[in-house]
Amino acid sequence: MQNSTQLLLAFWGLTTPTWVAMWSVLGISTIALIVLLRTRWSTNRTWRMCAVLSLWVHVLIVVFSMTVRIVTGPPLAGDGEPIRVAVLPAEPFIEASDESEPEEIQPVWEDMAAPPLVAPAAEPLPNESADENEQPTPDMLMMEKITESLTAAEPLPPAPLEAPALMPAPIAKAPKLAETKVAESEVIESEPQEDQSEVDASDESLGSRSPSRVASGALRENDGPSGNNAESEHTTSPRVTPRTREVSTSREAIPNLYADRFAEDLTELATERGGSSQTEGAVKAALAWLAANQSENGGWDASKFGAGKELAVLGHNRQGAGANADTGVTGLAILAFLGAGHSHLHGTYRNEVAAALEFLRQRQRSDGSLFGEAELFARMYCHSMAMLATCEAYAMTRDERLDPMCRAAVGYSLSMQHPTDGGWRYRRGDTGDTSQLGWQLMALKSAKLAGIQIPDITWARAERFLRRVKRGNHGGLAAYRPDGPPTRTMTAEAWYCHQLLQSDRGGAHNPAAIRETILSLEQELPTPANRNLYYWYYATLALQQNQHDSPEDTASWESWNHALTTALIATQESDGCWNADTVWGGYGGKVYTTALSALCLEVYYRYNPALRPSEIADREGWQSLQR
Repeated sequence: MQNSTQLLLAFWGLTTPTWVAMWSVLGISTIALIVLLRTRWSTNRTWRMCAVLSLWVHVLIVVFSMTVRIVTGPPLAGDGEPIRVAVLPAEPFIEASDESEPEEIQPVWEDMAAPPLVAPAAEPLPNESADENEQPTPDMLMMEKITESLTAAEPLPPAPLEAPALMPAPIAKAPKLAETKVAESEVIESEPQEDQSEVDASDESLGSRSPSRVASGALRENDGPSGNNAESEHTTSPRVTPRTREVSTSREAIPNLYADRFAEDLTELATERGGSSQTEGAVKAALAWLAANQSENGGWDASKFGAGKELAVLGHNRQGAGANADTGVTGLAILAFLGAGHSHLHGTYRNEVAAALEFLRQRQRSDGSLFGEAELFARMYCHSMAMLATCEAYAMTRDERLDPMCRAAVGYSLSMQHPTDGGWRYRRGDTGDTSQLGWQLMALKSAKLAGIQIPDITWARAERFLRRVKRGNHGGLAAYRPDGPPTRTMTAEAWYCHQLLQSDRGGAHNPAAIRETILSLEQELPTPANRNLYYWYYATLALQQNQHDSPEDTASWESWNHALTTALIATQESDGCWNADTVWGGYGGKVYTTALSALCLEVYYRYNPALRPSEIADREGWQSLQR
């Protein structure tokens, strides 16, 4: 009975004294109004009584609607336990499940008959609210590590290539090679001819030598046409002297872009184009330092030479990126050797280059990536630098043993390009930045020169990204990210990216934009006091390629080249290296700074731009550089 009364009172809203008093007043007022209408106001006109009654009925309806739950019933609490709901932040944890999720399908790189590489389909751009220098949060980094522990691909087995390894393990007996002459019109053979005779060498003499000093017959070939590539003492063991075949590389077999690296006299060629005997001496000293500091495993240990030191460049903490960037700095070292005509088949340092390529091959993962053990911020840089070195070596030598490795690396890069934004960054799905774009485009261009077909959509997407980072009155400046301000380093890198794409797409960068770019670069010429090798590298490449377009462009290149060579020669250490006291040197260490400095000084012959005769050598005083 008590519950029935409670329900009835609740239905009418009589759950508090206030509402009981209000309904009491309304009830008394209603009775009084009815009495008045039947007595004192009975003689009034009918419409007046109706108006008063209507007004009062509306008052009752309003109060009724405020107190009574007509649809959902009486406002009573249930008899059960209350339900508590809380909103908690997402935990950076992924539980392992017994049911394995389907992995992303990757191409079978070892299948040489696989269809052409295909770029991923376009997807809508995500909403971007971060600034241009946004860095992953600690939660994102923790998620990255946990995800890697569950889904990271294992490195490739020791010998996935269909051809023999580039640097096989030492053996007790080294084969003796037959002397074979290769005609100048023939392409370099990648495999040597073996003879039945053997070289008398003990197990101890071979087993004690490092991998960078031991090579199979396939790698112990004489120099190519470059007369400056003489055999050095460190490439020949005093106890093991196998007979080698002579290789004469046809100029037609080498892409024209790399042909000048095999000039008979690089010093003479460099002098004609703006270099000097001093710049060539600096390059040779740098290569000697790199060779002397190569690790036993064939690579270069980044942390051993100061990499991974956090300098908070531009105010951002990158978690000591570069400490484990061994594949990246190894790629840069290989590029420095290749830039001077030393491949794994030719030149003084062919054994060092072969060992370094084998180091990269053994650290390539099954998804094609070459970043090795690098952390998040250095990962894609390491992959693209290592891929650039591998593809350039393949294009220079046409050694088919490098084909599976290069195709796998290219496939990984294609999968990491954002399908709509057109750029690359740290992870798959990240919208891009200009800094990553430059290394990726150089690597993909080298892969194309090696005969690997790159989908046209890849170049089109890269062009789309470059349009999004354009800045300046004429579009000659460039930003790091599409929503950021222009910077001088990104302006130089974006300009060189335009040059790379023009050679493939036949486009024409706006002359007014080029002039705007050059004027920006001229405001910050290289100096020993403010070394930014990353900026110098891209600006040097772009200005050198553009020097013959007009007299103004020639003057701009000469001014930059004089400042560059002065700064680099003045800052080289006595042992041939450059110290890591540069803008980004803390992340890459001495191998990074030495390799990039050498690449800057190899610009005169590293890439052949079909140059017209230069007037730089005729200028008075340009060779007066003193260390």
